Amino acid sequence: MKRLAPVLALACGWAVPTAALAEPLPVPSVDFSLKARVQQGAVMDMAHSGSRVRVHISGGKMPSAVLGIIDMQRGKMLMMLPDIPKTAVEAELPPAYRTALPRGEGTPAGQDRVAGNDCTVWKIEKSQDIDTPAFACITPDGIPLRTEVENKGKRHLVYEATALTRGPQNPSLFALPPGTKVMKVPASASGLMQGLGKFLNN
Repeated sequence: MKRLAPVLALACGWAVPTAALAEPLPVPSVDFSLKARVQQGAVMDMAHSGSRVRVHISGGKMPSAVLGIIDMQRGKMLMMLPDIPKTAVEAELPPAYRTALPRGEGTPAGQDRVAGNDCTVWKIEKSQDIDTPAFACITPDGIPLRTEVENKGKRHLVYEATALTRGPQNPSLFALPPGTKVMKVPASASGLMQGLGKFLNN
């Protein structure tokens, strides 16, 4: 009889409860800049234009400020450190840096308000960037304002915007200073970037 219930429900036009299907997470459809809190008491300044992202992380327990220019389409990051003048290190973007711009699939799990903006809380079901259960609050125009990761049943905040401004960004923000040399990090030396990336997860 239990097996016949769904068939009878469909035949009679009754609604059959089904689990929500995962769908692609919204991605930014507008240019913007924001300021956010990240782990270890640090502050992130982000500028976003198309597939390009500029991040500057400083304060907290950071040994020194880090400036990065990210190409989201290529999954590459150019990183500049104060101790290495006129040089940018290019490497694969560590997944930890992507908590501010999560990609993947998820299901809506409620509504909230962050930095004065309404956003939908998404339960991330599948992602190449985050390997633990996670939740992201994303605005209707695709701007992630908060990311939490779940560990042993508890949510931990890894990224939260405190101020957001929508609008065109100066192209110069996403260009290296004149005379900067690019040093590519081979896959065998990717531990350098991974080590820096762990800062956002601890």
